[in-house]
Amino acid sequence: MVALLFVGCVLAAWGAPPDETVFLERIAVTEQAQLSPQKVEAGLALAMRLSGRYNLVTMRDSVVRHLRHQGIPVDSIPAALSARWLAQVECDRFENLLRAKIVLRSQTQTQIGVGFGLIRHRWSQSDDPVPDPALLEALERALCVAVGDTLLYARKDSVHGIRPAGLLAVTSMELQDNPSVVPRWELFEDAIATSYSGVLAAITGAQRSLWFLALDLDTRDSIYAQARLYGPEPLMPPTQQELAALAFFGVEAVVSGVFVRTPEGARIELRLWSIRSDGSRTLIRQRTAQLDEDSRVRYLETVASLAEALLAEPLSAAK
Repeated sequence: MVALLFVGCVLAAWGAPPDETVFLERIAVTEQAQLSPQKVEAGLALAMRLSGRYNLVTMRDSVVRHLRHQGIPVDSIPAALSARWLAQVECDRFENLLRAKIVLRSQTQTQIGVGFGLIRHRWSQSDDPVPDPALLEALERALCVAVGDTLLYARKDSVHGIRPAGLLAVTSMELQDNPSVVPRWELFEDAIATSYSGVLAAITGAQRSLWFLALDLDTRDSIYAQARLYGPEPLMPPTQQELAALAFFGVEAVVSGVFVRTPEGARIELRLWSIRSDGSRTLIRQRTAQLDEDSRVRYLETVASLAEALLAEPLSAAK
């Protein structure tokens, strides 16, 4: 009874308690993740607390230490805390991509969620990555999937609230020039730079999407290199081998582009494809915009805006 009263006092001190208590059973972190178990534990505790529905309790919490001091066996602590769920979490990393897997177990069911986060920040002096924001994103997305609530965080903040996001890669920007159209445009004369910068602009626009997590170029190219696919050409459509390599790492969709010279100026086309493990793909939707001047700034701004519009809906919202 004393132990239960102690638990109640601790929860009351934290304010209005979340709906459910989750007891942390195990953390597994790969060497590639370069994360300490303590950092993952802190991230998971924060992710659950921010949900407003779950509260994580670990063996290091004072309430657990008190229960153990009272002689309660470790196996009985979750029941003493009225914890419905036992949680296991795994973290891994490839280049700038963090992957989190959360397994929630109760007496009657097991629920699993996987989420990703992209490392976008580095320390200015050492250039070492700052993984904390990406870790929290990955854990929040994994928790959304595990509990079956895509609006777990977005319900309170529809603009910035994290939600499950499919992995996406921008593969290419193909140029189709028309030599008969004059005057000649520098954008088509400098085709390689135009294609490469167009891919980067599309990634910038894609990273504004709420529904997709767009890989940066370093991570995408590292995936290709892992599959021994070196030097992908941004001017060329993706090969089936490249798409299969991306799918192996969990990428669900890709964006490819075409930049076409026309008598009116130029046309930019961006296409969203779903991809499968064998490298096959299915067109989901496409967006088109016109460019009426030979301006690299306008070109890049248009590509970024077009990518953002293309990815304003989830993959399932095919039209």
